[in-house]
Amino acid sequence: MDFEINRIQVRKNNRAKNLRLAVDKHGRPVLTIPFLCPKWYALRWAEKQKGWIEKNTFTPNNFAPEQNISIGDKIYKLKHNPQQKNNIVGKTEIIIGGDLCFFNRRVRDLIKKEFLSLLQKQVPLYAHKLGVKYHRITLRDTSSRWGSCSARGNLNFCWRIALAPEFVIHYLIAHEVSHLKYMNHSASFWKTVATLTPDTTRAKNWLKHHARQLQIG
Repeated sequence: MDFEINRIQVRKNNRAKNLRLAVDKHGRPVLTIPFLCPKWYALRWAEKQKGWIEKNTFTPNNFAPEQNISIGDKIYKLKHNPQQKNNIVGKTEIIIGGDLCFFNRRVRDLIKKEFLSLLQKQVPLYAHKLGVKYHRITLRDTSSRWGSCSARGNLNFCWRIALAPEFVIHYLIAHEVSHLKYMNHSASFWKTVATLTPDTTRAKNWLKHHARQLQIG
């Protein structure tokens, strides 16, 4: 077996009925198998999925000084100033203070703070338009799901969405808020999404072709 197969994490799950490949937040392939399924059989099956593994796994990158990043439709150059205590967001630059060893974490924390603020403004607007209520907004660090909506009305978003263009961000917000009305992907659900954003197809295509560039930090 080649390198990709050898580095697969195999997880047995007594509730699993089928073999399933996924990618964890670190870009590594994870193979979930039924409890009674032999590991050798599962890996032989996974070996045939080499194309999928190569396409979907990745090596995560950290944020670094002098790097350009996109947050929504704005492009910023990341700067580092060790003498500075606070982070400063300018028009074209984000200056991160503190020790360099904390640079990546501080950029992540700043993006999460800005993104959560955006969600707290936009989600109520979308929910009001549909006449639905939500319970809580939470940021997650996921790789295979950009968002989710629980039966209790909790909305979860991957913080990395903040690095996508605005039309993608608004599509994903509309998608999860629409689940407050329809907990499925029926025709009625997609029609509801369309009432909130005209960019559904465009956003889905962007995620299909550019999702990897969000795997940073």
